[in-house]
Amino acid sequence: MNALAPLLALDARLDRVWAWVQAQMRPDAAHDDAHLARVARWTIRCAPDVPPVLAVAAALTHDVVNLPKNHPQRTQASELSAQAVLVHLPALGFTPQDADAIAQAVRDHSYSRGATPTTPLGMALQDADRLDALGALGVLRVAGVGGQLGRAMLHPEDPWAQDRTPDDLAYTVDHFFTKLLRLDGTFLTPAGQAEARRRTLTMRAFLAELASELEIAPPEH
Repeated sequence: MNALAPLLALDARLDRVWAWVQAQMRPDAAHDDAHLARVARWTIRCAPDVPPVLAVAAALTHDVVNLPKNHPQRTQASELSAQAVLVHLPALGFTPQDADAIAQAVRDHSYSRGATPTTPLGMALQDADRLDALGALGVLRVAGVGGQLGRAMLHPEDPWAQDRTPDDLAYTVDHFFTKLLRLDGTFLTPAGQAEARRRTLTMRAFLAELASELEIAPPEH
């Protein structure tokens, strides 16, 4: 059964949203329907007072304009997604006010944008999307993206970037130091904060095991 099916069943409008997203979005190794389902579930958990239909709609549309990590307009992807939400969601049955609330959340969720959401929906969507970058899933996703972009797994002499500037466009493991291990302190909801701490420990355990297999000291970052 598709992971999205129980979420789409919450409201008939969500089937229409999903059809639109499928027609627009370009999935990749880390941004597929399973990612959207996980983000939707955690958006609901992180914003228990927000109507679930809005939480799911925000999760479904947050990557509707999905640009590769090395695309020159990558930092504008969330803004472009938000603009698309404002245009299309009213035609799919959402009020202009709800479309605006979803668009605000979509616009501000992005790590590369550097924004701090101010609404419960925005905070929950940002937390939910960042959670999917952490833990065992985070390890799988960063490895998948690294392979897709042709990055080397790690720097052969200095894998923890102790004597060089981390370069996650060249080395997959460097992404832990440029972003992933920095996420823990950025979560805004109680549910997101608790889960982020747990998942960050999982990633640190992975790096410790990698260090053991490489027969070097673990990273100090």
